[in-house]
Order: sequence, then structure tokens, then C-alpha cells
Amino acid sequence: MIGDGATDWTETEGEVPAEPAVNPRAIMDWPRFVTAWAAANDGFDLRHAGPGQRWWARLAYRCGIALTRIGGTAAVTTAGAVLAALFVPLIAAGGGRWPLLAVVLMAIGLLAEGASRAVSVLLGGPMRREAFYRSLAERAAELCWLWAAAALGAATLLILICGVLMAAHEYVRARAMAGGMRPAGTSTVGDRPLRIACTFALLIIAAVVSPLAEDLPAGTSTLVLALWALLGLFGFVQLLAAARKGLRF
Repeated sequence: MIGDGATDWTETEGEVPAEPAVNPRAIMDWPRFVTAWAAANDGFDLRHAGPGQRWWARLAYRCGIALTRIGGTAAVTTAGAVLAALFVPLIAAGGGRWPLLAVVLMAIGLLAEGASRAVSVLLGGPMRREAFYRSLAERAAELCWLWAAAALGAATLLILICGVLMAAHEYVRARAMAGGMRPAGTSTVGDRPLRIACTFALLIIAAVVSPLAEDLPAGTSTLVLALWALLGLFGFVQLLAAARKGLRF
């Protein structure tokens, strides 16, 4: 021991004890998270989002903090979202009140998707790669929702139309953003919130009307899908017009 004996170490005393490693992003406060989120999402500032979107982002942020503290990653969280989505049609197929449990699983999957985005920001991972896989997971979830509608007896033609509109909408949106359009410029009535709302509606309505008549869930699901298709078509036309104007075809 040399010096004052309090801060110096000799080789015989072993290595200097290291402080526990702390990931600064895992304990990122909300203002820093908002800044990092904007940097990772083409400048989208959560402070300028609507009340509902801000509330959802804060919930995802809190879930992301909890997941990072137990070693969770964006990839694992995204996989959990897909797994929850896969169980939605399997549970809904039970009929009766089972679609209500499917609603809960769907909500869990959506929360996992939001938490995955938050974890990506908190841990500063490979944003583009994680966003790519998350986009695939979202499309897979939407196909599972349409599968649930099929399990409830909805018209096959409408299921196919909704699926095609979903794929076309997201393809055009991705190409428009690749061409330089900002995400806000590609927002339409046919975006994912429409699909989420319609799926929640058809599952809840099917569970409510099931005791009244055996064929009512199929009829109500078909009506909800008709609304999905109508608004989805309108949103697709709206998106094409926005892309034409924004990219100056």
C-alpha cells in the first residue's frame, strides 16, 4: 500500500473494484426519451402529438423502462407481440364470449409493439433493422386479425379485399417515405388505427351478440369488415393523392 492507503492499490490486493455498469438509456427520463424518439422517427416530436397518442407513448415508455431493467430487448418484445397476435384468431374461433379474451390478447400484442419501439429508443439499438422487423410483425398481426374475422364467419370476399387494401396501402406508404415524404404527410383515414378499431369492434360485437343468435357474429363481422374496406379504399385514394402531390409525379 502506498500513499494514504485509502485510494491506492497494489498488485497483491487484486483489481480495483469497478462500479456497476449502468446503461444511461435504460434510465432515460421522459424529456430525453422524447428527443431520442424524434431522432429515431424522422423528427416526429411526441410533444406535438394528440392527447391519446401522447398517453400511449408514455405507457409504452414505462413498459420499455421495465423491460430494459430485466434485460428485455426490442427483438424479444416484437416476438411477443407476434405470439399474442397468433392467439387472437385461435381464441376467437371458440365463439361465444371467447372473442372478449381475444380482445385482451390483441391489446397485449399492441402494447408489446409500442414497448418494442420504446426499447429500441432506450437501448439505442439498430433502429432501421428493428423497424423493418417490427413492420413485418405488424403486417403479420393484421393478417391474424383478418383470420379472426374469418373464424367468426365473416364474408371471405371482404376479408380478401381488406387484406389487399392493407398490403397496398402499406406498400405505397413505404415507397412514398422512401421517396422523401415525411410520415405525417402519409397519414390517412385508412391507416393502421382504422384496422385496430375495426378489429376491436368486430370481436367485441361478436361476443355481445353471440348469445342472441348463432349466425349473428358472422353478420356483424361482415358489416364491420365492409366499413373497414370502404374507409380503407378511401384512405388508399387519399394516400395516392398525397404521394402524387408530395413527390410531384
